[in-house]
Amino acid sequence: MNAIVFDLGITMKDIVEKPIKNDFLLVSPIKVLISGIENSIYTGLLWIHPGTILGSTGIVKIDAVGLDVDTQLEGKHAIVLPYSKKYGGIGTEIDGILVEKAVIPDDSIVPLPSDYIEKFILYPFVSIGLQLRKIARGENVLIIGDGLTGLISAQMLVGYANKISMFRDDAYKVKIYGVEEVKEIDNTKWEVILITTMRSWPRAVLRSLPIDAVVIMPKFMNTWPALSPNNIKLIEPTKTNGVFEYIESEISDKLFNELIGVSDDLFSSIPTSKPGIIINIEKLFKKI
Repeated sequence: MNAIVFDLGITMKDIVEKPIKNDFLLVSPIKVLISGIENSIYTGLLWIHPGTILGSTGIVKIDAVGLDVDTQLEGKHAIVLPYSKKYGGIGTEIDGILVEKAVIPDDSIVPLPSDYIEKFILYPFVSIGLQLRKIARGENVLIIGDGLTGLISAQMLVGYANKISMFRDDAYKVKIYGVEEVKEIDNTKWEVILITTMRSWPRAVLRSLPIDAVVIMPKFMNTWPALSPNNIKLIEPTKTNGVFEYIESEISDKLFNELIGVSDDLFSSIPTSKPGIIINIEKLFKKI
């Protein structure tokens, strides 16, 4: 079967279908979201083991389950989160879902309602934002990075945080009302600093400044970041109450279309022209 793998570059390969371990599921990927993780692999900011199947998050249909997994999940659609507590990063530390049939851990999925909408593909990033609200309520917040994690977190903190500032590093043209853009990082009084970029310089800058703040990073892998500030707090994408409701009520069609593009040509979509690009897997592999 066909798969998109990292092999000192991003390429397509014919691979053998993998067996289903006890706590894994066999899924048919439908739509895969390409975003900062895949961009970082492409540009060399993030190194992964050669031969790893890419694809960290997306919408899948569950075909079969391992011996330790609830059989009632078979036939259902689900969101794949980019991180498994048991096994690490999906599409980074273990094989991902840019493949015709993927085998993924059972703790990396969130079942979807039968009437799910495409916007639910943003689930991992909204789950991080909801957790961040509890930490940043009433605080002055600096967000470093303007990918999906940074932009969605900024949107979700409006009305919760006292002040939200953003340092952009990818120059996506998505504007969030109520968020101030800053051009440099200094020792301004921020209580919470969210680092969403995979570039290493923000962590080095923060170590050199006398900043007394809670530093937060999303946890997409066990092995990244290798070096980080001592006072760092990691927030992982996880099953979280209220995510579907937030997406339906607060992520407008206009915002979703600014954040997300659609393509059936993976290789012309990396690096992404928007914070995220949805790849239609059926169309991708039909082209071969």
